[in-house]
Amino acid sequence: MLQAQVSHFDDARVLSLLSSHTYDEVHAMTGWSRGRIYALALRSGARKTEQRIRERQAERRQRQEETLRNLINNTAKADVLDFLDGLPDNSVAMHICSPPYGLGKPYGDCPSADTMRFTFLHGWLMMCISEIARTLKPGGVVCFQVGKTRDWQNQLIPMDWVLAEDFRRAGLTFQSRVIWTQKHGLTPKSRLADRHETIMVFSKGEQATFNPNTARTPQQQPDKRAFKGPRRGELSGHPYGAFPTDVWDDIPQVGHNHPDTKLGKHPAQFPVRLAKRAILLYTLAQDLVCDCFCGSGSSAIAAIETGRNFVGADLFYEDLRAKRVAAAGMDRVTPLPGISDEAVAVWQAEARRVDKTAAALSPADDVLLCRQYKLIA
Repeated sequence: MLQAQVSHFDDARVLSLLSSHTYDEVHAMTGWSRGRIYALALRSGARKTEQRIRERQAERRQRQEETLRNLINNTAKADVLDFLDGLPDNSVAMHICSPPYGLGKPYGDCPSADTMRFTFLHGWLMMCISEIARTLKPGGVVCFQVGKTRDWQNQLIPMDWVLAEDFRRAGLTFQSRVIWTQKHGLTPKSRLADRHETIMVFSKGEQATFNPNTARTPQQQPDKRAFKGPRRGELSGHPYGAFPTDVWDDIPQVGHNHPDTKLGKHPAQFPVRLAKRAILLYTLAQDLVCDCFCGSGSSAIAAIETGRNFVGADLFYEDLRAKRVAAAGMDRVTPLPGISDEAVAVWQAEARRVDKTAAALSPADDVLLCRQYKLIA
């Protein structure tokens, strides 16, 4: 008798009852089991907590957007995961950072700040990478600079080996592995001396921006010419220099007398020039650059000098960061490093005057063009 009585309750009617009654009340009214009611609610997005979840998501997004507005072109004294949690999804054009990885090396005024053992360090960095991927815009780029560390057996291991798959699992796409060479460092007794660190470059989907002219190097033979083909006898190089490679051997590390230390020192200071090259390569003016391990503020300085917006966080060196940011200003000129005096002379010698007749514009097209460039209202 009960089965016949409740058989007329279809999904739509049960969902209607569920909108204003508890699961137990709907069970008593329809005879449906609680599991069946919950399964229907889950399938239809009508769980009792669904609205609260949506409200919490909306509130979280609003809080993150307000946080970002308050942090733009500033840095915070904050834990990295707390800071990243405060940023909205898909909000950052570029993440550039160098996380702490020298286990046992003290930072700031806390002697235990970087004494995490390897497994804990790896798990912590995985959480950071997940949040970096969440906050990165589609087409945005991550530049993650690392070296070597000690693993669970106290053996040296390159951090890019450890983290590469974590970036891929976070949904990011490998672009480059930059080798940043260094002239100086410690000399071990039983192995080759470390003279490079690695910048891991990943993008979120298809990379949106790539400006190779900002990182070209001077041609070794600017007067080299093509020896065959339709351009035989013509200059075969590029007037702006050689195409940039994944070996950066012209940026010195920050030593005792480096210009970046004139306002204060950091034990593992990021060269402004290194951050600047990456920012110029992968972002455009007014893009948002984030360094969630901003330390002495080198990436913020590079962002200011290149006309980008920035945000960042670190638990230490807040005073040093503030002094360096306050002293920074935007560059009036961005040089093209691949252009040498020799190359300019070679290309100027090849220059030939070319006259072309300009296409005639109708009066209507002329007005449209003037409006486009705001020459008239």
